[in-house]
Amino acid sequence: MSTDSGCYARNDLAHPQQNVYHALIAMFRSSILLFFLGGLCYYAALPPLHIAPLALAVPILWGLAIRQPIKWYYVYFTALLFWLTSIWWIACPHPLTAVGLFALSAYLSLYWLLFFVSARVAVHRYNVPLLIAMPVCWIGTEYLRCRILGGFSFCALEHAFYLYPPLIQLASIGGSMLVGGIIMFFGAALCEIFVFFVSSVIKMINRKGHEGYKEDKKGAFGASVATSSVCAVLLHVLLVLFVVDYSNNKGTHYSIVALQGNRQVYLNADPKEAEKTFLQFVNLTYQEIHERRQSGTPLPDVIVFPETICHIPVVTFEGAVIPADLDWTEEDATYWETEFREFAQRIETPIILGLSTYVFGDDSNKPKRLNSALYVRPDSSSLYRYDKMHLVMFGEYIPFAEYLPDDFILRTLCPEAHHSDKPVAFPIMKAGSAAQRSDRIGQGSEFVEASVNICFESSVAHLIRRQVLTLRKQGRDPRMLINLSNDGWFRFSHQMEQHLATHVFRAVENRMSYVTAANGGFSAIISPLGVIGQMGERGAAEAVSGTVSINLDEAHTLTIYQKYGDGYALPVGIGVLVLACIGFWERRR
Repeated sequence: MSTDSGCYARNDLAHPQQNVYHALIAMFRSSILLFFLGGLCYYAALPPLHIAPLALAVPILWGLAIRQPIKWYYVYFTALLFWLTSIWWIACPHPLTAVGLFALSAYLSLYWLLFFVSARVAVHRYNVPLLIAMPVCWIGTEYLRCRILGGFSFCALEHAFYLYPPLIQLASIGGSMLVGGIIMFFGAALCEIFVFFVSSVIKMINRKGHEGYKEDKKGAFGASVATSSVCAVLLHVLLVLFVVDYSNNKGTHYSIVALQGNRQVYLNADPKEAEKTFLQFVNLTYQEIHERRQSGTPLPDVIVFPETICHIPVVTFEGAVIPADLDWTEEDATYWETEFREFAQRIETPIILGLSTYVFGDDSNKPKRLNSALYVRPDSSSLYRYDKMHLVMFGEYIPFAEYLPDDFILRTLCPEAHHSDKPVAFPIMKAGSAAQRSDRIGQGSEFVEASVNICFESSVAHLIRRQVLTLRKQGRDPRMLINLSNDGWFRFSHQMEQHLATHVFRAVENRMSYVTAANGGFSAIISPLGVIGQMGERGAAEAVSGTVSINLDEAHTLTIYQKYGDGYALPVGIGVLVLACIGFWERRR
């Protein structure tokens, strides 16, 4: 050992260029360092640092790491560190949710391990080029992460570019995970080019002065393919950048106001705090209406409130019968309806409220609670209500809650909610139009339907797609997406940007304008191409006002993603699981 060390030392003194050689060899062989640096770049590419170009460094570094052996637990603990630091905001609502943070991070870290093992098996056992193995295994892994156990799609690699619309337009073809796959493809191509270049330099150093030196034709061919791939991706980006019109000013203009609050939310808070929170949004509404009346500006076509911000619940009864043990009058049962109609009439503007709905059945002591959005028009007796379909685990329901005692701490902290199974479209009409003053909903140039979703439903791409397709099958024609969120649980953390990124990708996937109203988050109006037109300031309470332009004279054309979804990734996900099983089985043997 000492002789070899001395030999290398003397060789380095005789040939200084060998220092570069050994440094490169040491870097290539340090797969632990490469994977950790890739994870670090992944974190830095997303909020709060949001150095977006570093997203391209992730597949380059991971591609180099995949070429080398590495212990699985290094991969897993690197992933665990990433998730703990990226979604720490889950621990904000209550000290007990820190347990959920560790459990969720431990679970999500398995997907990085799944990707790494499957890609290594594909590359080393089946000789699949890195250029193919990395994007395919990544898409399969992300598909599984977004589907299993309800899915969790925050902190996707493609979210690093949510503020750069030209780079994410492929989401309308294959969803957001296709954009992530393209990033992996582009980075793997750069990795192949880099490896060929460095290998050529090393061989030139080693064989300098030797006759019979031969070029690595196989490596040269791979590098040429990678170079062509990089050029093709760059050409596509340039075409999208200079050809696509991002102005979005064609068609009928709808004036939208999305309210943004800065009230923090706590578990089991004092009911008076809920009233103060709602009062903040009522004051914002009156201020916006007053300023428009003073300036002569037309009133908005709709004002959107955030999720569960109204402390007055909707009360309904199964079978339209008030249970006798409630001892309520008809006026008590319809109090909420009277209040909301009078409020809409005072401001002369339709409103969408975020609130809870209680459905009383035979057992009036245990009504069903639904997380709802209610659409109220000032001059109409019609009411439209959407009930949330996709609930948040530990936030709106406890797994296996029926087997837990009623006084169990998680059940007392988390009021259980029920979910709906049908989407709803809200008809948004031009202010002062005949349609707005009528109960009859007909087709016309001043009428547009909006598909509504609540909170983290925006992160479930296949749910939003299914809602739109279901409404179209029912004869409706949704042309706008509206989201109500309450991010006040998370103390103005970078969860705000992470949530906003999901809204942007849903707009691009469905080629629809997207409006989101949030408390403790960002309220924004987003174009069908993912351009954020108007957005509130961080931690501010304000009325975010903007216009949505929709050409109702032209039929809405479904995007490729809307037609076919992300079903292409299902067999890929199964293949990833098979490759991972092969890898773990061989390692065990």
